[in-house]
Order: sequence, then structure tokens, then C-alpha cells
Amino acid sequence: MQLPLLHGDPSSTFLLSWNPEPIPTILLILSAAVYLIALWRARQAGRKETPDWQVLCYFAGLLTLAIALVGPIDAFDDEAFFIHMTQHLIFLQIAAPLILLGRPVQVILRGLSPRTAGKITHAVLRPKVPRAILETITHPLVAFFFFNGALIIWHFPRFYDAAQGETLTHNMEHLTFLVSALLYWWTLIDPVPRHHKLPTLWALASLFFSMIVSSALGAVLTLSSTIIYPYYTTIHHAWGLSAMTDQQLGGLIMWVVGGLLYTFILIGIVAKALNFNPDDDAPVDASAPAIEWLTSDS
Repeated sequence: MQLPLLHGDPSSTFLLSWNPEPIPTILLILSAAVYLIALWRARQAGRKETPDWQVLCYFAGLLTLAIALVGPIDAFDDEAFFIHMTQHLIFLQIAAPLILLGRPVQVILRGLSPRTAGKITHAVLRPKVPRAILETITHPLVAFFFFNGALIIWHFPRFYDAAQGETLTHNMEHLTFLVSALLYWWTLIDPVPRHHKLPTLWALASLFFSMIVSSALGAVLTLSSTIIYPYYTTIHHAWGLSAMTDQQLGGLIMWVVGGLLYTFILIGIVAKALNFNPDDDAPVDASAPAIEWLTSDS
């Protein structure tokens, strides 16, 4: 099916609608190249091997990010509200945690010589100002409010409509979502500084309330009897959807799909904490980062 696009190739079908904009394309390629080079250098130096599942998670994260930034999702995000909500879900709940599960910081440091790695960590963590900034932005409460605050603020009609089309505001919206997601999931997956790691119960609470925020917003979009965003009353909707149906689909994606993703993670953490697997006799360190030991090999 061919659809009119506000950007990208208007003659292309959905799956072939790729719009490799220079900046995100270059950043994605560099992210993949640096990771691969670091893996190779660490192997050549005989350092600790990165588990295959972490490598797969990292590149799965980059792939989903590519689909959201330069692929079909990006090409149609202005023509369908539910596509735009799918894009937000990828930024916030899929790409960011997958990338962090790949442990990119550790992989890169292993790829450097011990002296160079030491100099970098010393330069970043030793001075008071950079360390204070790092400790502030990676504090679990700060990351939680940044993550959920960005979701709420960007869905106010005035800000949401301003972010439509190829505008600076649109790019700022994407950047805010991605940065807030990386910081939020970092506190759960691989907290730095280490004293910011969340005990299991606090991690569960953080995920639960994030799910509540996302689900509540999705419910409002789904159950509203009016079109919340005026922008969607002025465009030709993809696939012939009405503005109301499009809004309801977008709300359901945020409410149901987003809620299911959070639920699966919550169930996984609880099952691991309770030693649900009868073949696993190793005790669980409840003070360890929740998702870190959820995905551990033990």
C-alpha cells in the first residue's frame, strides 16, 4: 500500500520507507562500529569475554532504534498517531534497556588498554563537578522523575502538536525521550555510581509507578470522547483511519502494550527474587541491580 508522506519517499511502501537522515544514521553506525572494535580489541588482549546474549541485546537495541529513527516508524510518525506512540514506546521501553543490557561502557573500557581506561575513568569520576553531575543525573529518583516527567510533558497538546513535522522541537522530543530512558534504565540495569543501585523492592516500585503513569496516559487517550491533539484533525490519516480510531489505537499501544512490557519485567524480577526456578539453588542478592541479576547466567 502506498501512502502520502510528509517526509521520506512518498512512492515507497511502509516496510521500504527508510529515510537515512545524516546525523542519526552516522551516530548509529558509529555506535555499532565502536562496540565491535572494542569487542575485537578485548578479545585480542585476552580480556573478559562479553556474553553473546549481551552482544545480541546491544545490536537488537540499535536495530529497533534505527527502525524508530530512520526507518518505517519515523517515515509514518506524522501520518498516524498510533505509529508515533509506537515510536515513543520503542525509545522508552525497548531500545534503551536493550542497549544498556549490552553493557556498552564496560565493553568499551575492556577494549582500551588498562592505562587509557584508568585515565578516562579518573578524568570523569575524580573531579568534583563531573562526579557531582553524574551522581545527580543518575540518582534513581531524578532519573524516575525525568523519565516519567518527559512522557507527561511531551503529551500535553501544545507541546505534542509543536513537535510534529521535521522541526527542532520534534528532534528535541526524540532526544529527551531517549536520554531520559537511558538514564532511567541505567539505574535499574547497570547503575554508576554503584551506591545508586536499587534494592529489588525499590526497583519493583519504580517500575510499577512508571507503568501506572504510562497506562494512565494511554487510558486517557483511549477513552477520550474528543480528539486531544488538534494536529490530527488537519491531516490525511494513513490507512484511511479516522482521527478518533487513530487516537484510540495509539492509546491502546501505550496502555496495553506498554503495560504488558512493564508487567513482564516485573514478573521476571519477582520470579527471580523468589528463586522460582527449582533447578537454581544459588541465592539471589536482593541488593543487586534488579535487571542485572534477572539476566545473569546463574
